[in-house]
Amino acid sequence: MTKDEWLKCKNASLMIEFLWTQEPYSSVAKKFEEYPNSEDWIDYLGVEMPLYKFYLSCCRNIWSLLTQEESRKGIELAEGFVEGKIKWDSVGEYNWHVEGAAFCFEDPPDQERIDIWIKVVESNSSFIINKWRNEGEEKTCTQELLKQAAYFADHAMMYPSIQPKGLRNDEFNKFLCPKLLRQYVNYPLV
Repeated sequence: MTKDEWLKCKNASLMIEFLWTQEPYSSVAKKFEEYPNSEDWIDYLGVEMPLYKFYLSCCRNIWSLLTQEESRKGIELAEGFVEGKIKWDSVGEYNWHVEGAAFCFEDPPDQERIDIWIKVVESNSSFIINKWRNEGEEKTCTQELLKQAAYFADHAMMYPSIQPKGLRNDEFNKFLCPKLLRQYVNYPLV
């Protein structure tokens, strides 16, 4: 990918894929090819931090889809870690709640509550939902979209500790914004 292509690209997933082929990302990727690994991801936070900020910023972009306080608090804790105000242990300990918020969409114990969230999101954030439906996501019902957003927040919060080579879930691609990626990550100098 040339610098011009980077600046014009509308697919953040392709941009991230390209990043992991360039230094210093490719060296970090090599360290984490095998799981479990012997390397501590925090030693590579200098390389990972721009992507971490990007993922968290993408969560802010879909804040209205994060209907549960646990998801939002998890992102806020991760942002606090990025700012140096919170220790990683606090982020990791709270992740159980964020994962639970996402999991509640799997086998909803309280469908009535989820139906309320759906109505609120559909009335207040219809532009987001319609955007994805216009981009070929029409088969995704609002409940499924809320579930995907909650899982994205869960993964983004714990990145890079859970996946030091980028988030690898195609369902998350819709939440990735190329403009934000360019804001946090410069075109790699090869």
